[in-house]
Amino acid sequence: MTIDKKLLGRYGEKIAADFLIKKGYAILASGYRGRFGEIDLIARQGELVCFVEVKTRQDNTYLAASAAVDSEKRRRIIATANQWLGENEGDWQIRYDIVEVYVALKKIKHIKDAF
Repeated sequence: MTIDKKLLGRYGEKIAADFLIKKGYAILASGYRGRFGEIDLIARQGELVCFVEVKTRQDNTYLAASAAVDSEKRRRIIATANQWLGENEGDWQIRYDIVEVYVALKKIKHIKDAF
């Protein structure tokens, strides 16, 4: 039985958001859409704002989920983050993170400062 990719992605984003909240982050936005793309989660911890790409897989049989975040995806995330920063004034420290969610393994990996 295969799970719809969009449904799996949304499920992973919910798991990642809950994980970050438990770690003391506040979720500022989920599924933020800008001119250049989408950012799965925007999370804040103090003056630090993290732009988080969530990658969800059933398991880690092949490559790590983070391997799917190639240079083009990174470029779009950075451009979209810059748009969000322009709309939300503040003296923010910023970081780009990836959260890998492996559903079947019940495993979450938070890669801070991934790029």
